[in-house]
Order: sequence, then structure tokens, then C-alpha cells
Amino acid sequence: MHQASRIFFFALIFIILPVQVQADALEQGINAFENGQYQTALNYWQPLANQNNPDALYNIGLLYMKGLGVKQDYAKAKKIFKQAAQYGSVDAAYNLGVMYKTGLGAHPSTKDAIYWWKQAAEYGHADSQFNYGVMQAYGNGVKRNEKAAIELWLMAAEQGHEGAIQAMAQAYEQGLFGLPLDPAKGRSWRNLLSKH
Repeated sequence: MHQASRIFFFALIFIILPVQVQADALEQGINAFENGQYQTALNYWQPLANQNNPDALYNIGLLYMKGLGVKQDYAKAKKIFKQAAQYGSVDAAYNLGVMYKTGLGAHPSTKDAIYWWKQAAEYGHADSQFNYGVMQAYGNGVKRNEKAAIELWLMAAEQGHEGAIQAMAQAYEQGLFGLPLDPAKGRSWRNLLSKH
């Protein structure tokens, strides 16, 4: 019985240790990035990306998107963001939405932009909630749904998203998107902008 406990204890160490090593390498890469050492950051992140670490993949996608330490390559950035999003990076999903909407790295696709923003919005990503709300409010690529737009903007606004706060203020000030005309509520939302 004592021997079995010892084996189990060592097994836990081997399971936990790689996670700490990944966290250290990720952090070292972030420090290098912040110091403008983009190639060094890439060297820290690449082994993690090879193991499908979503944060490392996202960071490498940013390097390619912005051309930092590597040749700018939107198509490669999009491919890496897609992999990161599939492994759980909501920031990568948001960026995919932007890339599809604007045509960076591919032909513009409102349908694909909506798909990725919806995915990230469901996980509470404020920028995605705002963008997906805009698409809902105006029926851009989806059936117009003002109620869903307001709900999305409200969720984003509660996280401090300035665009969503602005949208809520304007909707009340002008009685838009199914909300009643209510200048007082509009001012109340606008007051939140001055606090951000």
C-alpha cells in the first residue's frame, strides 16, 4: 500500500511539472515580446505551439499578423489563429472574425466573421459581443434581431466595452433597436463613458 502511494505521488509530479514549464516558457516569451525581442519570444512560444497551447499559438499568430520578428503573413496568421481558436483562445476567434470581415489573409466573408465572433461572444469576449451585436442590430449577414443585439451590447457594456456603452446610450437617446426613447437612461450610459 505504501509503495502504491509513492508511485501515485511521482505520477502527479510528472503531470503537473510540464504545465509549470509551459507557463514559464509562455511568460518568458511575453517578457521578450514586451522588450521588443520578437524572435526570442517566438523561440519560447514555438515548442508550446507545437503542443497546441492556445496562448502560444495566439501570440505567434499576432507576430505574423503584425510582422514582428517574422515576415508579415496574414494567411499564416489566420491559419495559426484558427488553430488557437480550436484549442480555446477566444482572442484568436475574435481576430479571425476581424480578418474575415476585413479580408485580411482571405476574401472577405461576413458569414465566417459572424461564426467566429459568435463563438467568442458565447465565452464572454466583450469585443466579439459588441461586433456580433452590431451584426444582429443591422441584420448584416444574419437575420436582424434587435433584442439579441441589445443583450449582446449589454453584456459587453457590463465589462466596460466603450463601443457597447456608446451603443446603449445612443439606443436610449434615440429610441433605437426596440428600446424606448429615454434620454435619462441615455445620459446614465454616457456618464459611464467618462469613467472609463
